[in-house]
Amino acid sequence: MKKFKLALIGDLYRYQSSFLKALFVSPGFRFCVYFRLSQSFSIINPLGLVGRILLKITKVKYGFQIPHRTKIGYGFYIGHFGNIVINQKVILGNNCNIAQGVTIGEVNRGIKKGTPVIGNQVWIGANSVIVGNIKIGDNVLIAPLAFVNFDIPDDAVVSGNPAKIINYKGSKNYINNIVK
Repeated sequence: MKKFKLALIGDLYRYQSSFLKALFVSPGFRFCVYFRLSQSFSIINPLGLVGRILLKITKVKYGFQIPHRTKIGYGFYIGHFGNIVINQKVILGNNCNIAQGVTIGEVNRGIKKGTPVIGNQVWIGANSVIVGNIKIGDNVLIAPLAFVNFDIPDDAVVSGNPAKIINYKGSKNYINNIVK
């Protein structure tokens, strides 16, 4: 229960709003509440059951395909709703921003077989695709429409299809209200 509260407080802080306002106005925060409920309580617990039902409704309504088994750190922020797909084996760090159209998925064969591990304070732009057994460092900015299938070091900015590192200024000015 304590872990649930801490994660939810971190998520709420990123939305800069009161709990009720964020719950009713922001689809991203609403998803986070139901996601955290589903993760924190088993299906036989009434809170877990209600969380899973509401999570399913929210997924269908807003186009989020993020299984409740996905490991997502606190301070998760979904800027806009619409077609976000994240594989259940992906690990997302703390204070991550995800825009609409993002796909973070698994590669099923070859040397990159597996799913990404994404660090803290990562900003992922609209319609970006991140796939394979790769590691994304901390404070990374992935520009919109980027296709990332290689390891990215800390503080990098990547852009393009295929992605290229364009500088090392990181995501410092793009991520607001960092939860410490």
